[in-house]
Amino acid sequence: MSESDFGDLWILSDSRSSIQHLKNWPYIGDKTSLSILQKLKLISLQHDVHFQWIPLHVDIHGNELADNLAKESSSHTIPSSSEITFLKLFSRKKAQNKAEWLVPSSDHWYEGTQGLSLSLPCDRQSSTCLSRLTSGHLNCLIYSEGNKIYPLCPKFQQHQASPKHILDCLGLDWEETYSSPLLVIDFIKVNLFLDLV
Repeated sequence: MSESDFGDLWILSDSRSSIQHLKNWPYIGDKTSLSILQKLKLISLQHDVHFQWIPLHVDIHGNELADNLAKESSSHTIPSSSEITFLKLFSRKKAQNKAEWLVPSSDHWYEGTQGLSLSLPCDRQSSTCLSRLTSGHLNCLIYSEGNKIYPLCPKFQQHQASPKHILDCLGLDWEETYSSPLLVIDFIKVNLFLDLV
């Protein structure tokens, strides 16, 4: 039996939307539909091709809604996965990472004012002192086996002179390092904490 012995080709489908999608062949842009149309074109050179919709799911609750949604979605173009190259994906992700990286921190010590000590009307030693105190990287800080070790407080000799303890000793809090930094520097100098910070 050869191919020439066959008659017309009948394609029976219960999907009206797919038949309607192929009917609008000049507007088709997705690869799957184009591939189907190319094969149908080859077959139609020797055989007549007929499409027949067979309503198998008529009067089933929700089917009409599903058919309408399928019909509506068939009019939308489907972007092929080959349109997005690796370089495009990479640049999108890079831009997203950059946008996330540039968002200022919401921590209380950051306050969105980088370089605060640089704008103060004081000498370099005082601005360095304030920067070290607010960042927690004191001059006297020693790391031992992964632990932070501060020297003993010169006032009380019982507690380590951590940034929090220094501020507590001076009767100050973190917010004052940003709201009135010159006052904090003066307190540190008067109470002889400058060598620790």
